[in-house]
Amino acid sequence: MKKLLITAMTLFCFAFSYGQGKVEKQIIGKWCNPYTYKSTGEFKGFEFKKGGKCSAVNIPSLDLKTWKIDKEGYLIIEGFSKEDNGKTEVYKTRERIGKLTTDSLELVTQDGPPRLAFLYLNTKSIKKLVTPEVAPDKKK
Repeated sequence: MKKLLITAMTLFCFAFSYGQGKVEKQIIGKWCNPYTYKSTGEFKGFEFKKGGKCSAVNIPSLDLKTWKIDKEGYLIIEGFSKEDNGKTEVYKTRERIGKLTTDSLELVTQDGPPRLAFLYLNTKSIKKLVTPEVAPDKKK
């Protein structure tokens, strides 16, 4: 019985870590806000790179450095926020991944009530899924 319990726990841990690794691989790429893209034609969001590196996409006030997924499946992003007055503050978020597909990433900041979530689309598919109301700036 003891061996069965140890085997079951080992398999559970392996399955959980495999699932977490799959999420980490799937999240790598550029994720942008579809509403900003629709209204301005600009990509604004995050880029998650291999090795836990992270950067902001067209958000000059954010100097993002790292990302990771914790044991509970929350996405943690860390870096610095630059205020209008020139002051720099530590930036750290911990948001639950509500949904992750090849096209979309939903980050839940508050389960509710009311529930508060942010939707991001992969830049590889955003142009197919969203039509901007204005022409994107060709200089960028």
